[in-house]
Amino acid sequence: MTFFRKTTLLWVSMAFIGLGFLSLSAGKLSIGPLLLVGGYCVLLPFFIWQSFKKSVGE
Repeated sequence: MTFFRKTTLLWVSMAFIGLGFLSLSAGKLSIGPLLLVGGYCVLLPFFIWQSFKKSVGE
């Protein structure tokens, strides 16, 4: 259970990225880039920052 709680943000960011690519391939040029930017530039770095913060012990 704790593994899934630790990686939930990672899976959410991967879902955003996947949905972004799917929406771009479907031709939805308004929501696709927003999902990709949200996944790559917001959620994924936040996950990396959280996991680094937990591993250092802050």
